[in-house]
Amino acid sequence: MMFQQWELVEQVQRLVLLINMAQKFNTEFNYRYQVIGNTPWERIKTLKGFLEGRIRAQALEECGKLKFKAKLAKLKHLQNSGKGLEHEILELKAEILEAESHEETLKEAFELTKDEIKILKKLLKELYVIAEPTRIKGYTDEEMFEANAANEFTVDMGREIQAEMIANGRPSAARIRNAMSNPHTWNALKQIGLIPEKTKILEGNINPQLKIALKGVEDENI
Repeated sequence: MMFQQWELVEQVQRLVLLINMAQKFNTEFNYRYQVIGNTPWERIKTLKGFLEGRIRAQALEECGKLKFKAKLAKLKHLQNSGKGLEHEILELKAEILEAESHEETLKEAFELTKDEIKILKKLLKELYVIAEPTRIKGYTDEEMFEANAANEFTVDMGREIQAEMIANGRPSAARIRNAMSNPHTWNALKQIGLIPEKTKILEGNINPQLKIALKGVEDENI
């Protein structure tokens, strides 16, 4: 009895997962304006991840159809062979009825998934028009994502600091500390005026045996 209960729970969980993976998660507005990424290459990276997930979800439609056909074939075999136990036949009929009851919901969900795939492909096409001229010769998308990482981080830090200054009048200490982690970001923030121009990043001695001391590092030496 306990085994049957767990089996039922697993079936329900699989069905919920199937419906959730198939249904439309985002609108075109969200994909265009709300997804992670301040630069074209980073947005391409994010949208490609979404597209891969939706394509996998679409593949589940065919998997679901095949599994349903398999249940029907199994039921037919059990009934015609005369070897099927009554409880096995009843359980299989119940599974088939349950699957049929969710058929319309799944059908609608998969249609929404197809629409979402069209939206993602359209947005990616638009982004590639912008990003492709900046591709480093011979670089793959993954290599361009890495090459763009510092640029994306800098824009992200700049916008976060700008938002905090608008809302609170000053950036948070944690945000400034994070910006210090990348010298290119730090210098860009100083050049745009978000960080005082004469501010220097502190560093200690490389050799721990020397006297403990701090010094400000010039921008060109960072």
